[in-house]
Amino acid sequence: MSPSDYESHPLRSLLERLTELAKSAEFTDPDLLFNDVNASALELIFAIVASVRSMVDKSPALLVSGHGLALLQTTFQSIFNELSAYQSNKNPGHIQNAKAQIEQSVMPNLWALGPPPQAGANAQLVDFVNQSTKAARDAVKQLVNQRDALKASQSALIQQVQESQTRLESLTEIVAKQKAEAASAVADVNRIYAEKEVERITSFSTTLQELRSAFAMFQADSERIQFEKLESLNKSKEDAARIVQVVGNTGITGNYQKIAVAEGAQANFWRWVTVVFFCVGILIAAVTFWKFLHEPFSPETAWSALIRLVYAVAITAPAWYSAKESARHRTNADRARQTELELSSLGPFIELMTEEKKNEIREELTKRYFGNQAQEHTAEPPISIHKLADIATKLMKAAKREP
Repeated sequence: MSPSDYESHPLRSLLERLTELAKSAEFTDPDLLFNDVNASALELIFAIVASVRSMVDKSPALLVSGHGLALLQTTFQSIFNELSAYQSNKNPGHIQNAKAQIEQSVMPNLWALGPPPQAGANAQLVDFVNQSTKAARDAVKQLVNQRDALKASQSALIQQVQESQTRLESLTEIVAKQKAEAASAVADVNRIYAEKEVERITSFSTTLQELRSAFAMFQADSERIQFEKLESLNKSKEDAARIVQVVGNTGITGNYQKIAVAEGAQANFWRWVTVVFFCVGILIAAVTFWKFLHEPFSPETAWSALIRLVYAVAITAPAWYSAKESARHRTNADRARQTELELSSLGPFIELMTEEKKNEIREELTKRYFGNQAQEHTAEPPISIHKLADIATKLMKAAKREP
């Protein structure tokens, strides 16, 4: 057979279409492949197709028989028609018919493709086909088991969904029923509430009117009682003001009276202290004068007399201080008595005057009696040191002039 006729022979395209047909979903269906009879038939068909296609590609044109190729083309066309028929009606008999044609017409006519391959290559091909077949069948069985498990799970899920749907429908009916009951109950509540609201408004209006009447009466009585109490309080306030004024005057004048008595006692004490110191000083001076009266005047006697006179002056110095303290306490006592007299006579004196004049007099007296500073007291000696020095100098000069 010429190489050009061999390259363009229709068997090549037919084998290619059968190879593509093996990839269709109908021939990879796990249900089909799970059956060993059908699976074996398909494996044989597509294995022979692959083997013949390989032999066509590898056989030299000079060793190929044109008549044998025509017989193989006719057989493979019948096989293609059987497989196409299975795709249409899913009848496994078409697969078995295709297998029978493979065994009866394809295998006996393989001589048309030239000498068969060597035994070693044939053994390798057989091993490869057996391994591929076993792996494919194991995969198909695993897929079928997984499919069955998925179908069982799917059935359980479908049952659960159906049960859930049934419960949902039941719940929907219950909810619709409860909703209708709730709507009816709400309508009843609204009706009862409206009736009670009318009753409450009527009762509230009546009670409010009664409370307003009672409050008006209570307000009138309260105003009358408050007016009477206010008049009584004003009268009591006036009486209390007079009493407080009298008590205040008495308290203030009594305090000044106590101050006058205390200051008078202090003045009497310091007066007697002054008298004692003066008596002692006069006694010392008299004794000094009597002692040196009959003695001749000399510097010695002058010094002695001077010293004694200095003692007398030193003793009379505290008498000066006590006299001043007595005078100060006496002045404070007289001032307190004068203030007591003025304050005790202030109320009767201004009683008949107007309130404006009374307030003016009280303001003037406030400025007089409050905010004044205490009088400063200083201590000055009755005889200064300079005067004593002058007296001593004169006595010394007089003593020096005496023979």
